[in-house]
Amino acid sequence: RPRTSMRTSVIVIASGIGGGLFAPSSALAVDGALLDPEALRSESAATAEPIELDLLVAPGEAGEEEGERPLRALWREQLLGVCAIDGEGDAAPTRAEYALQALSLPWKLLVAAACPPAGWRGGVPTFFATLLLVGACTTVISDLASILGCILAIPDPTTAVTLVAIGTSVPDTFASMIAAVNEPTADASITNVMGSNSANVFLGLGLPWTFAALYWAAAGPTDSWAAAYPDVAARMEPGVAVYVVYGGDLGFSVGMFVLVSLVGTCVLLWRRFALGAELGGDRELKWKSAAGFVGMWVAYTLVVCGKFAGAY
Repeated sequence: RPRTSMRTSVIVIASGIGGGLFAPSSALAVDGALLDPEALRSESAATAEPIELDLLVAPGEAGEEEGERPLRALWREQLLGVCAIDGEGDAAPTRAEYALQALSLPWKLLVAAACPPAGWRGGVPTFFATLLLVGACTTVISDLASILGCILAIPDPTTAVTLVAIGTSVPDTFASMIAAVNEPTADASITNVMGSNSANVFLGLGLPWTFAALYWAAAGPTDSWAAAYPDVAARMEPGVAVYVVYGGDLGFSVGMFVLVSLVGTCVLLWRRFALGAELGGDRELKWKSAAGFVGMWVAYTLVVCGKFAGAY
């Protein structure tokens, strides 16, 4: 490629474990001379001092950030990228990968078309667009689950703890799976589960309840509110209304969830002290741990649904 202009960059190669390394096949050019990355690493390790190199980099070859490129080009690459099928490593895609691509392509195109590229404006528009898209998908899943439960005469709590819970947790499941495969530690995959559930509880319940409480405190009682909650309206002073949510079997469900969560936490702690790792390890033990967690979810779902159905 013709070099129309040049600019100077500085690369610091420091010794230390866990730092970025050059691929064995890569090479650096300084003043027209090729440098061997292996030799640079050896020299840095021998002197225990960082090596600073002034490099001349051609624009477009390195150092060009995506934020500098036109938005239309970034969006076009994003749409084309979701259509590509990449096999594992250098291998050709398998039939299963082709099938998964065919099933997920409409959703990938929807996300790629609705969300701005992550390299534009520092990713801030992408973050908020993704939040809106997740909210819209969650709303659709919740409404479809409610309609299905109404058609099949399934109580709303049972629908919520099964269909809605599965539909809204599948993205977190795949995110944790990808993090467990690609990250060197289990931190990302486990904290993703904890963080997503914390957001669901504290934001998913806290914000709507706060807004509803403020609304009813400002609006005051209405005839429909008094008819819906006569026992509460009878205890309120004239002109005062509150946001009402009946607990029902929520206490039992939360108690069971805390119990199962404690068992799961004990399993992770046992793996940490006995095996030295929360995830992975011996194949047989790995499958046993996975089966144990799935079994806890099944047991929790059956017990809670039985309580909702009035079995005990």
